[in-house]
Amino acid sequence: MTRVLLSFGGNLGDPVAVFRAALATLGDAVVKVSPVYETPPWGDADQPPYRNAVVLAERAGLDPEGWLALAQELEDTAGRVRDPARRFGPRTLDVDVIAAWDESGEAVFSGDEHLTLPHPRAHLRAFVLVPWAVIEPEAVLPGHGPVADLLTDTTLAADARQVLPTGEALG
Repeated sequence: MTRVLLSFGGNLGDPVAVFRAALATLGDAVVKVSPVYETPPWGDADQPPYRNAVVLAERAGLDPEGWLALAQELEDTAGRVRDPARRFGPRTLDVDVIAAWDESGEAVFSGDEHLTLPHPRAHLRAFVLVPWAVIEPEAVLPGHGPVADLLTDTTLAADARQVLPTGEALG
């Protein structure tokens, strides 16, 4: 059984409803879901705040590339439009594969241009690490160390103070 950590983000329409629809599609693959957080936009400030959450999921017979394809299907179903001029622009749903573990529980590393694992910027993103630490306090980001330790970095600690719980639950 392959296990992954997926990051959900969105700031157009009703992101929480979109997250719930994506979770329904994932069905029994979902193991844990974080609460929803509001965060300032990252990489492109001229847009509304984001809603973010993380999902720990597992499914037999689905490799990391299969998870990436599924993530892209979830985005397409949510009406995601990619604007090449605004790489970090507004979106209905963004699903990133943050990390993956194989059937034996070993972290999967990949330098593939289409799927780099772990996600190359996950260790810099409080909007991923804060919700992950909530659902798995002992979580370790492969290649970077314990998530709790990463969040003590000066820059990340400042960013983490801007990751605000909304009180909205997904599961």
